[in-house]
Amino acid sequence: MPVLPALGVALVAAGVLAVPVPVPVQAAVAAEWTQPGYGAGDTYYNPGESVINAGSINAVRRRWTVALPEARERCARAATPVVAGGRVFVAQETGVSAYQAGTGRLSWRFTWSSPEDESTPYLAVSAGLLIVANQGCQSQSDPDGTVRALDTVSGRLVWTKRVSAPVESLVVDRGIAVVSGESMSDTPTVIGLAVSDGTQRWQLADHSSAGVSAGGRVLVSRVGAVGTSALSVTTGAALWTRKVALAGQAASPAGDSFFASGSRNEMVCVDAATGAVRWTAARKGSPLIATDGRRVYRAMAKGIEALDAGTGARRWAVSLPGNAGQPVRAGGLLYATVDGGRPLGILHAASGARASAGTQIGAVIGGNVIVTGGRLYAIKGNTLSGYAR
Repeated sequence: MPVLPALGVALVAAGVLAVPVPVPVQAAVAAEWTQPGYGAGDTYYNPGESVINAGSINAVRRRWTVALPEARERCARAATPVVAGGRVFVAQETGVSAYQAGTGRLSWRFTWSSPEDESTPYLAVSAGLLIVANQGCQSQSDPDGTVRALDTVSGRLVWTKRVSAPVESLVVDRGIAVVSGESMSDTPTVIGLAVSDGTQRWQLADHSSAGVSAGGRVLVSRVGAVGTSALSVTTGAALWTRKVALAGQAASPAGDSFFASGSRNEMVCVDAATGAVRWTAARKGSPLIATDGRRVYRAMAKGIEALDAGTGARRWAVSLPGNAGQPVRAGGLLYATVDGGRPLGILHAASGARASAGTQIGAVIGGNVIVTGGRLYAIKGNTLSGYAR
């Protein structure tokens, strides 16, 4: 993975590669992107962004770049950051780091004692804590999972919880961290832990979770049988069960619907409260979707398609010069990474019309963009960059 060269002792100490463009003074904007998909619903939609929009996107420039720490022997990789409290939290090969959102200066760093035995963690911010959930890498047949909570201001380890199964998904909602995983030696299990202290609140065997919650309901699938249920995130009790195989991909911003992929590659919209199917769109299943409550945006081969969130009907479709990555919706715009080292696809969310060539933001490979608080953050290789007007 590429590493940016150091520019002077001060910059090495801070871990920041300065970009010689003056940073304009902007009004303070609340910046929260607390889980990889924005929130518990995995919507990849930030309804609060107003600074970066169609009128300002072409003025956005890179303001700082951080070369993330590397480990000679490691299992983890750099992954999509989360943002809260003026800090950007990012997993990297040696552990987890927190950087100042506006400058990229290092706030703190939590380092694995054995990087070769720590997988890339899932991150989420809740109640002043950064939840870090991952698993060991040394055992292929019986890896154990670990959930840690770090203080977001200091990086201090607040609590640690070991779980017998590996951690393959995480979602945090209503003060509960829900993790799920299985291995050759571990029955598929979904576990709910209290964010405040790591206490186990509930556990459900023979099920898996895709890490999506809608209004306090977590969608889970029964492993080895056809069945999908919604669980109360606080108690683990089943609120409804349907004899259908669904893989949850996102929830509506209002928390009243799940969008899932069915067994025949269809997209299915399900009432989150009852499990009733609202609509089905044949051959539209995708693990890479975003939704703003009006449309559902799905990545497809060399393009992006928008479906009506209420009916599943196509609203628009556009071609891209490569296969699309995870769509991200913010400030009236839709962002999509494009493979092959090409610049971002930046579109008007309502119409699909191109809003920017994306050349100033550059080619973003291997991670999603985060757009919040008038700034855009992106991972490329082993570096984290911050962009602003």
